[in-house]
Amino acid sequence: MARVVAANDEPGLRQRQKLRRRARIIASGKKLLFSQGYSATSMDAIAELAEVGVATVYNYFGSKGQLLADIHRPEFDDLFECGARLLAEPPNDPVTGLLSLIDIYRHFQNNWDKKDALLAVIGPGLSAEPVLDELAAYTERQVKQQIEELISTYQHQKLVRSSIDVTDAATIIFFIFNQHFIEYVTHADADFENMKAEMDRQISFIVSALLY
Repeated sequence: MARVVAANDEPGLRQRQKLRRRARIIASGKKLLFSQGYSATSMDAIAELAEVGVATVYNYFGSKGQLLADIHRPEFDDLFECGARLLAEPPNDPVTGLLSLIDIYRHFQNNWDKKDALLAVIGPGLSAEPVLDELAAYTERQVKQQIEELISTYQHQKLVRSSIDVTDAATIIFFIFNQHFIEYVTHADADFENMKAEMDRQISFIVSALLY
């Protein structure tokens, strides 16, 4: 009987070992990619830090881009969950609501601090690998959708004018947000607080123009 239990437990043990190995590679990749930058980090270095063979790293992730995407995606999803909670109970004031939603996104990577890693997922068509382009496109869709949903909620509450095209308004607000993100990440000497103040001012101006 003991041998049967051990045999049945073996697949579970192997699975746990695989999960631990994957977590170790993720942690090593995150440490190196965020400290050295995407281009300067090799899969060999990640494998060495994770204490596995480089073939194992490729077996789990396929490419450095896939590894970075798997590092980033849960963090993006956490942000979108926070956004969904705000959408469920939005602030009464539309300007405050939109600024609060955008403020959730800027918390990604500690106020966009890890510029080298963010450069690899800066936008669809601009990334280092197709898998990162896919992640960038996914995040863009999610951000636009949440902005649009929030404007639509305020429109139904008769706080935003009914004549406003919600999709167009969301696109403009997203463009302001995305342009500041790109400019901040691509300029080493950019000041975060100045960037944020300018972004908030422009978004506030647009949202105020939507109101009755």
